[in-house]
Amino acid sequence: MEYLLICITSFIASGLTFFSGFGLGTLLVPVFALFFPIDIAIALTAVVHFLNNLFKLTLIGRHAQLPVVLKFGLPSMVAAFAGAGLLVLISE
Repeated sequence: MEYLLICITSFIASGLTFFSGFGLGTLLVPVFALFFPIDIAIALTAVVHFLNNLFKLTLIGRHAQLPVVLKFGLPSMVAAFAGAGLLVLISE
């Protein structure tokens, strides 16, 4: 039963954030943390994030304008890797 609740919550949260563009982690981490240890909850949220982004890419990616993708996408990818590296350094 709890797996059904987790799947439904993930589906609804992904649908809501499709239009807002943010908030998936804010909605999912607390729900996942009710059923899993916090490190697993964060990893599961990352998996849902990744799959949701792939879904959005296949659904509306062909309508993206290349200059906008390059201006916002590339710096955000660089910043994401820099932030992840910084978190690793801080946690050690």
